[in-house]
Amino acid sequence: MARCKCCQTRGFMIETDVNGLCSSCAPYYYLTLPDDLKELDKAIRALEHINNPEAAAGRIAMAEDILQRMQPYVDAGLVDLPMPWPELMRWLYEQKERWENEA
Repeated sequence: MARCKCCQTRGFMIETDVNGLCSSCAPYYYLTLPDDLKELDKAIRALEHINNPEAAAGRIAMAEDILQRMQPYVDAGLVDLPMPWPELMRWLYEQKERWENEA
């Protein structure tokens, strides 16, 4: 019986690819995830140099959205993030607090 690493769907009718992903989870992984990783990296680099609270809030929101989409793939061990998940989430939280206090 196959089981998807991402959504945990299992059954005799479920087929998985070489990465253990079902037909519902595989398209995001192969088609969109690489672009999301690039956007996440850009957002992180931008937050390190940004001076505008509104721009920082937008980058933080974008990073949070991307991470929300990626979380099942990260949990399955299929994604290499710029930094470990707990460290990245803590860093984003600190950035959010910093910019909310400066706004």
